[in-house]
Amino acid sequence: MDLCSFDIKIDVVAIGGGSGATHVLRSVAPFAASRTAIIAVTDTGRSTGLARQIGAMPAPGDLRATIAAFASDQVMAETLNHRFDGAGVPALAGMAFGNLLIAALTRVTGDFAAAVEHTARLAGALVHVLPVSVANTTLCAELLDGTHVTGEFEVRAPGKSPLARLFLCEPANAYPPALDAIRSADLVVIGPGSLWTSVLACLQFGGVVEALAHCRGTVAYVCNSTTQPGQTDGYRCIDHVQRIVAALGPGVLDVALINCSSPDAEALRPYEEEGLYLLRPNDDEIAAVRALGVTPLVRELIGYVEPRRALWNKQDTIRYDTGALGAALREAVMKKGKTNG
Repeated sequence: MDLCSFDIKIDVVAIGGGSGATHVLRSVAPFAASRTAIIAVTDTGRSTGLARQIGAMPAPGDLRATIAAFASDQVMAETLNHRFDGAGVPALAGMAFGNLLIAALTRVTGDFAAAVEHTARLAGALVHVLPVSVANTTLCAELLDGTHVTGEFEVRAPGKSPLARLFLCEPANAYPPALDAIRSADLVVIGPGSLWTSVLACLQFGGVVEALAHCRGTVAYVCNSTTQPGQTDGYRCIDHVQRIVAALGPGVLDVALINCSSPDAEALRPYEEEGLYLLRPNDDEIAAVRALGVTPLVRELIGYVEPRRALWNKQDTIRYDTGALGAALREAVMKKGKTNG
């Protein structure tokens, strides 16, 4: 099918953390009939961690950020993302108001999913935002040296032994509406985002892998632009794809989108100083992706390298060009021919 002839509107689901899912859903806007974000809920960072204690709930931070990113009410968007400076109440330093709002709504309604839905409605969110699970559980990992770490903050901490496997301290099922969205989507996009604490974390919840296996449409993985300290030090593109295929099982992942752009060395230096190194595949890696039964879609996804942002308790990474990512995802759907035309 000619790329220019692809004018079918499709249902798109993005799975992962707030930043990656947001970028994907922005990129598919020109050809999406509906857009749904299924967001990780195991973060234990400072603001989110405190809100979790207040609301006795899963992590609200990435959900709040996604809702704010797609809010039609810009005052509400800024309000949701507003962080208190701690003046007079040091415990609130850095707390995002939206996290407190979701905590309060959870306490009032007794329903975390309803709290997220109310927040999205207040903000006039232009996409569907769903938690991957409504279970208040903890992400844990086993390291290559055999030790275990508990809580997302420790799982992603730099300087430890490499990660070997993830698990939930309290096994939990995924949110049923999220599973329904995955099964009925024309395109499900996994990533980009923190491989272990966002992407693979979402796949730990019962039912997610099975829903992806029964998805009627294309299942695509967007490989990260760089390595990430504490999670993917020393990884290549193929290592990322192998981890996804191992989690999903054979025959589930259709396409892997991999960047081949090579930005200017000066633009990369601030990232490298923080331990984030550009990922670009060689021919052997591309062949290895094909050997996994996955179609590699290697495209130039990086345009202008933006200055690093100061993120709360997290590292920034190199973002893909929205237009290039959208074109590649549209091509991924066409290659599989799995639209509902």
